[in-house]
Amino acid sequence: MRILIVDDERAALVTLCKMLEPLGEVVAVESGQQGLDAFAGALAEGRAFGLVSMDIIMPGLDGQATLQAMRELEKRYAVPPGQEAKVMMVTGLGDAGNVTRAFFKGQADGYITKPLKQANLMKTLRAMGFTVK
Repeated sequence: MRILIVDDERAALVTLCKMLEPLGEVVAVESGQQGLDAFAGALAEGRAFGLVSMDIIMPGLDGQATLQAMRELEKRYAVPPGQEAKVMMVTGLGDAGNVTRAFFKGQADGYITKPLKQANLMKTLRAMGFTVK
């Protein structure tokens, strides 16, 4: 599986890379625009990401806007329903507004709050339908 991690916080990016590398090929970027570019490039090459880990609060293009743009790219590339990338939103915010927006507007599949813990990450991934230990 190909995994895209988008997070402007260096410590979170490194932590997520270490936690997710056992699950597949990881590409890590530090901004929403870099994430969108990597996502578009992967679709164009026919090497789509199966999992996207997306920080919500980022300068410039935030995670919510990036996710909506990614969903538009999937439509443009005619990704069949049910084969879209699974998206896990990662943030320090746990308020209902951000949770609702991530799931309903951005069609996120999972949500995890910082600080990141391996057990919480694995539980979230299992709830998203991934087979993890």
